[in-house]
Amino acid sequence: MIGPHGSPGKLISNKTGFPVMIPPSVLAIVIRALQEAWAVICADPAKHLAPVTPGNPEEDRYTDALCEVLHYWLRASANPVQGFTSDVFENVERGANLSNFDQSVINKQPDLVIRLANGPLVNARRYVGIFVETKVVSMKRSLGSYTKDGVSRFVRGDYAWAMQDGLMIAYRTKPHRKLDTLESPLGKDRALLVAPENKKNLVQSGLTIPASGKSTHDRNWTYRAGGQPGSIRVWHLWSLDVP
Repeated sequence: MIGPHGSPGKLISNKTGFPVMIPPSVLAIVIRALQEAWAVICADPAKHLAPVTPGNPEEDRYTDALCEVLHYWLRASANPVQGFTSDVFENVERGANLSNFDQSVINKQPDLVIRLANGPLVNARRYVGIFVETKVVSMKRSLGSYTKDGVSRFVRGDYAWAMQDGLMIAYRTKPHRKLDTLESPLGKDRALLVAPENKKNLVQSGLTIPASGKSTHDRNWTYRAGGQPGSIRVWHLWSLDVP
């Protein structure tokens, strides 16, 4: 029997097939599943959302409900999203403790992780998937939390450091903020290392998946086992409006 191979940080490098690119078709399935699950939640919030208490932050209530619906669908005999099945996706988990890229912090907690069921990646399975960070967004709130405490985690190697893609979800509350307003903050915060496309920090058209927008960010750190991760695409999903 072959035993464990130690810390993923010692295994993940350019030479071992990382960072992993998620096929656009798989990303599209995940986004459709998130949108369908949100529609189910919004149709009966009292049924799906945890009660409002001091221990239940607003965005956590929404993310927990998404996790419950998606986790159920993954094991159900039938669900409304074609392709969202256990042979493609292994698990859906909220708030899992995971390490950052160099294991200097082992308690990073992405809001949601949808792990892929790729067989050959068994030794690094915990770090292969769609990593999701969520924020409540409104015209009454600054976008600082979304960028400095959200997008930045993908850039500095806290989340999705073994991947080429990450996902940001905006739970939009009234008065609704338009995605266009994200263009300026992305460019002004130099720590986000935005790599503009056609002079735009945020691409909203011609996307290969049904996200609202995409931004691309350089990553200036190095894998412990060698090599640089290259840039990361952060897909922005701004279609989840809070009822």
